[in-house]
Amino acid sequence: MKGIRPRLAPYAVTLLAVSGALLLTLLFKTLLTPTIFLLFFAAVAVSSWYGGFKTGLFASFLSIVYVSFFFFEPVFSLSIASTDNKIRLGLFVLVTTFINWLNSELRLAKQHLEQTTAQLQSSDTRFRRLTESNIIGVIVADMNGAIIEANDAFLQMVGYTREDLLTGLIRWQNMTPLEYQEISDRSISQLKTSGVCQLFEKEYIRKDGSRVPVLIGSAFLDDQQQQVVGYVLDMSQQKAALKSTQQLLETLSQREDELRLITDSVPVLISYVDAEQRYRFNNKGYEELFGISASAIYGKQIKEILGESVYQHTLPYIKTVLSGEKVTFENQVKDKYGVIHDISTTYVPRFSQSGQVEGFVVLNTDITERKLAEKALKESEARLRTLTEKVRVIPWEVEASTGNFTYVGPQCVDILGYPVADWYTDNFWYEHIHPDDRGWAMQYCYESSLLVDNYEFEYRMLSADGKIIWLYDIVNVVRDGEKPRLLHGFMIDISDRKQVEQEREQLLAREQAARSAAETANRIKDEFLGTLSHELRTPLNAILGWTQLLKNRTFDSNTTALALETIERNSKSLAQLIEDILDVSDIIRGQLRLNTQPVELIPLVEATINNLRLAAQAKDIYLESQFDPAVGVVIGDANRIQQILWNLLTNAIKFTPAGGKVTIQLQRLDHSVQIRVSDTGLGISPEFLPYVFERFRQADGSSTRSHGGLGLGLGLVRHLVELHGGTVQAESPGIGQGATFIVNLPRKSIVHSP
Repeated sequence: MKGIRPRLAPYAVTLLAVSGALLLTLLFKTLLTPTIFLLFFAAVAVSSWYGGFKTGLFASFLSIVYVSFFFFEPVFSLSIASTDNKIRLGLFVLVTTFINWLNSELRLAKQHLEQTTAQLQSSDTRFRRLTESNIIGVIVADMNGAIIEANDAFLQMVGYTREDLLTGLIRWQNMTPLEYQEISDRSISQLKTSGVCQLFEKEYIRKDGSRVPVLIGSAFLDDQQQQVVGYVLDMSQQKAALKSTQQLLETLSQREDELRLITDSVPVLISYVDAEQRYRFNNKGYEELFGISASAIYGKQIKEILGESVYQHTLPYIKTVLSGEKVTFENQVKDKYGVIHDISTTYVPRFSQSGQVEGFVVLNTDITERKLAEKALKESEARLRTLTEKVRVIPWEVEASTGNFTYVGPQCVDILGYPVADWYTDNFWYEHIHPDDRGWAMQYCYESSLLVDNYEFEYRMLSADGKIIWLYDIVNVVRDGEKPRLLHGFMIDISDRKQVEQEREQLLAREQAARSAAETANRIKDEFLGTLSHELRTPLNAILGWTQLLKNRTFDSNTTALALETIERNSKSLAQLIEDILDVSDIIRGQLRLNTQPVELIPLVEATINNLRLAAQAKDIYLESQFDPAVGVVIGDANRIQQILWNLLTNAIKFTPAGGKVTIQLQRLDHSVQIRVSDTGLGISPEFLPYVFERFRQADGSSTRSHGGLGLGLGLVRHLVELHGGTVQAESPGIGQGATFIVNLPRKSIVHSP
């Protein structure tokens, strides 16, 4: 009913207004006859103004009914006979319809205005409440930098008073630091473009010169873009909280780094697993063992890392620790390379404040080495039991604190020759260790006894008769807590084994030397064959070339003589090469023999010099000879001695540059005759000097060397000299400083001339 009454009220008002117009028109009919619709126009206007367009139409309808019934002929009838009255009614309808529409629009405009006014009042109220609540700073400013209005929160924020605001001292441009000017300009551009500036951070300069960090947003108050409302939030506490949080995070990070450094440095795999069996912390040991980074392990379940089989083995222990009990067990896991490790694992539960198990700490210790040591010890004990039956073994026991023997087996007398009583004296073992092993053996025993329970090593001792005895010592440490209390073990005599090893090493060294010599000889042979090919090809090419030319062409006498001379010279060179090769072949086969007879050295040397003088003059080399008249006659092979001289002199001329000098000396010594051939030529490097008389060896073995030859000459010289019972040696200060070759024939080969 309450809803119906408001809807019917406009129609009741309309009925009253139109009825009132009828009564007034009836009362003043004589006065209103020319304008019978006057009061009805007013009734329609009132109805439409009050109730709207529909009530106005209802008022128009009632007015037409009343006028037609009471005023148009025939009276008290709704029929209209007069055309004039119909026109009047039509005009009335048009006018009232217009009045209804106009009032309706005015009424709607009024309603909109009232709603807008109410909204503005509500918005203004909320704005005032926001401003006066001083939750955040609120300012009204113009685009010129002046702050027109501000609440107390903003004034407190920047340290100004309301008097400062009223006097115009507060300007947002002056309070903005230079480093924030660019961001302020960007916010103004955004404000002008969109009418709103998104929140951004900056700082304001307070009245006392200090700074306050703020978060600010703004928008235009009007369409003229003259005034701006800004909302300013003091970020000091947030910044301080952020700084404090950052410091706390840095401290936590530092503590975490310290914790990780500590946990990474211990030889234990440490992790923390929550109640859902997921890893929440792992030290570096896990990464090294499984090849997975700690971050990759984080959050994964134990089964994913250890595998199904290992997980099923550890599951009962996991259930035990999650029930609140500490548990230790041994397990085997595979590392990133597939190698199996023996692991000793301890689970330690972690309780919440309510007493519930919320996870557990896992301590994994790699005991692979210990297991291997235990296995090795068992194998060693078994091996020792076998060895003691077959080899000489000395059982012993030593007090760790003094290093003195408390027991030595009687086998020590047979192995080392010292009486048993001598072993119980101070420092006996140290004093009888071989001097080369004494220092490191003592240090090794001391360090090993502190770190491990079992160790082995080899060393030498001096027996009573001064012999060197190799011992293989197996040591077991008996501890009192962490400190070693007793050392006991076995000394095994391995001297025979060491001798076999040394002989094997010597044999291996000889084999390696022989192999190296064979490889060197093979390489030298290859170099020699290459050189031989080159040395044979060169004269053959010259001989064949001139032979073909002489067969196919006719030359004058001079050219023919030159050709024949070239052919002869190269033929002699080939003959000499072949003779050297044959001589070397005879030497290798042991078939080179001497035709000994008395030989006068001086004429033989002079003849050799004369044969080579033209070759020396062609290179502008001065040949000098110095003879001791007391040299006399030597028993030897004249051809081979001349071959020795020829090779030494041709070598000297070959390797001496133009303008140089070659000297040959003959001298009678106390026990021999000495032949010295010196030159000022290229010299011999210290590295090559020991190999200068080896067959097939040359200082420059390349195919592009500047001097010819097979490298046989000096080898022949050495062999021929040795066949005569003499010696030959080479001397040279170095490259570029010449060389001297010295031949000594023994005195027994000298025959005095009559």
